[in-house]
Amino acid sequence: MNRGYAGFYKGHYLRSSYEYAYAKYLDFHLIPWGYEEEVFDLGYKKYKPDFFFYDDEKLIKIVEIKSRDKNVKDQATKALNAIVQKYNISCELISYEELLELYKSLPFSLNSTITEWINSKDTTVNKAAYGELNSHFNFKHSIDTKMKIGNHTKKLWASDSVSKQNMIEGLRKSGLVQKGKYKKPREVRMCKECSKPFEVIISSPKLYCSRNCSGIVAVRTAKFTNMECRSENHKAIKEFIIQWSLKNADLILDTPYNKIKTTLQPLIVDIHKKFRVKDFRVISKSVFGKDQGRKELLKFMKDVCNENVC
Repeated sequence: MNRGYAGFYKGHYLRSSYEYAYAKYLDFHLIPWGYEEEVFDLGYKKYKPDFFFYDDEKLIKIVEIKSRDKNVKDQATKALNAIVQKYNISCELISYEELLELYKSLPFSLNSTITEWINSKDTTVNKAAYGELNSHFNFKHSIDTKMKIGNHTKKLWASDSVSKQNMIEGLRKSGLVQKGKYKKPREVRMCKECSKPFEVIISSPKLYCSRNCSGIVAVRTAKFTNMECRSENHKAIKEFIIQWSLKNADLILDTPYNKIKTTLQPLIVDIHKKFRVKDFRVISKSVFGKDQGRKELLKFMKDVCNENVC
């Protein structure tokens, strides 16, 4: 679901690329919508759905956006059914499959929209928002809930479970020792991304002040790596075309410019098998840096053969 990619869209802090895709679908069809505007008490928990739709200020429909994870969808379905029964409000669950169907009516694809959101300067790679951006901001546990949490934690500490080891490891990483809460030595570092100072224990490998900054770096690194891979792939395709031309020199040199497609088709098939690329524009860009067309590619291949003959 790319839940890590959250950010602002039209004043709303959307928590996933799927939510952005659905919001963009609604805007394309000029459908008014609200986002996370109410919290519902379901009896067993409080729940804040994603999208709200009104008729004369009356809430008539709720749409929840979830990932393709079956357990997550089952839990959301249970919550939405509870809203329907308790509040008599129509509810709908939408995931990737439903979005694909909705996007069939749009002049742009779902994948391009998701990529647009990921690459947007307004998105981060935080797995969870903090402060007012968090959907549970200002929620307070009831006394009964606090007692359940406390009793559960005591049971974990009394056992020799993996959870206990994880809690101890968390304390260790935070710089606290279980007995006496003695703090390990700390130091102030400058964030490698935004240059903001932050405090951390001396032994920590942390280089960034927040997940937001580390996420920005991760996205930038991923983009750069992708560009490098693409460049290497283009070089490999160009070299493949040169070698293919030399192996089929007689065919290339004898091909007139009014019968290009027939000659180049076997080459395109071979490139697809080897590089999983069949878009001729990508093939042309690998040779010329831009789409020059089949005629220029054939001319390039003839030049390769003529130079080899000479």
